[in-house]
Amino acid sequence: MFEATLSPELRLALAYAPAAVRPVQLAAFALDAKLAGIVGNAREVLLAQIKLAWWRERLAEPAAQRPQGEPLLAALGAWNGPVDPLLALIDGWEAMLDPDAPDPAALAEARAELGRGLAIQAGAEQAAEQAAAALRGWSLAVCGQGGALPPLAMPRSLRALAVLYGLARRRGGAMPLLEGPMALAAAVRIGMIGR
Repeated sequence: MFEATLSPELRLALAYAPAAVRPVQLAAFALDAKLAGIVGNAREVLLAQIKLAWWRERLAEPAAQRPQGEPLLAALGAWNGPVDPLLALIDGWEAMLDPDAPDPAALAEARAELGRGLAIQAGAEQAAEQAAAALRGWSLAVCGQGGALPPLAMPRSLRALAVLYGLARRRGGAMPLLEGPMALAAAVRIGMIGR
């Protein structure tokens, strides 16, 4: 259901997420896509801020107290522990609302925080900084701010993040990340062996 809201590289990356962590990773990236839609379709900054505030307030509530009927909120109920990385993502997207000075660096740092959170969700706390670097590099690339990226090693539970990072690294931060058959081959290789 949420896959349709995701970019092609995200859908491809999530295909390599292990079944145990895929639901929470899918929900986190679906939240990212939802927030991107709010900001990208904003005609009035104030209205977009109200929508972002709604998500912030709902995610700050215990999962059992959240409103029923919102599928993404229900899916995010799988997030265990502090929701600070999800709240940081909302803040990062809010930094993109200024039409005169959107802040891709703030969004990249928010996505890095999401990477740390996803590492914790996957039981890979030791790889939290690699996960943060992966989503920071991917974020800067999709915002057109990318550059040369060093190699990263991540555990199998974070394979989806490794695919995103590998695609950004392969293109040197240039867009689109999935351009041509070699990009697909690279994504498959990274998905299979992790690098």
